[in-house]
Amino acid sequence: MRTMSELHAGASRSETLLVLLPPSLSNVDDLYAQGFVDALRQRQLPVDLMLADVTAQHVIDQTMVAALDAQVVQPALSEGYRSIWLAGISMGAFSALHYAARHADRLAGLFLLAPYPGTGDVLAEIRAAGGAAAWCQQPGSTLDERAWWQWLGQESLKAQSTTPVYFGTGSADRFLKGQRMLADLLPEERVRVLPGSHQWATWKALWEDWLDHGPLARAATAQAAKGPFGRA
Repeated sequence: MRTMSELHAGASRSETLLVLLPPSLSNVDDLYAQGFVDALRQRQLPVDLMLADVTAQHVIDQTMVAALDAQVVQPALSEGYRSIWLAGISMGAFSALHYAARHADRLAGLFLLAPYPGTGDVLAEIRAAGGAAAWCQQPGSTLDERAWWQWLGQESLKAQSTTPVYFGTGSADRFLKGQRMLADLLPEERVRVLPGSHQWATWKALWEDWLDHGPLARAATAQAAKGPFGRA
């Protein structure tokens, strides 16, 4: 798995790592070219960024979770990162959910940009059950995306989520019907829909919006308020 890292420019080492997975048929070079790295750096958030090429072959071979864990998450934990956020675009978000269903305890949270919600047969099964909340009450499954749908459903039942999931998509995204079922499992304040379709311009707008208003921005503001000695 090819990875590229961008460390924040602060005087002290960051304890937070944000891992971003590209969409299908794209790679880490596209994330640079489309301005995702620049958008983070312009905001000067005290966060390190890692871009990781999770490919369609990883998904087909069912090696994605093991590869991401062995090559990205476990090394990051060994290096001393205390907070690891996993973000993904389209198929990258689909892969992030697969990882969280197995290793949510290793993550601080997820950001799903226009996630691919799964195959038509699985989505039809969820609709037939009356929606995701009802379907997730069925016995657990380890098959395909059913595993992460059920993990997300169980997570939604918790009074306080241990692995918060943030979601964003475009109002004209081609996967919007399935994405709406996914969003129904999330608190309203973690769901964001902006104008646009399933394309880079929309994903970039969602990324910038989350960087400006999401948990990393709030954490940075809170830390700045405490001052250099950890006091407000």
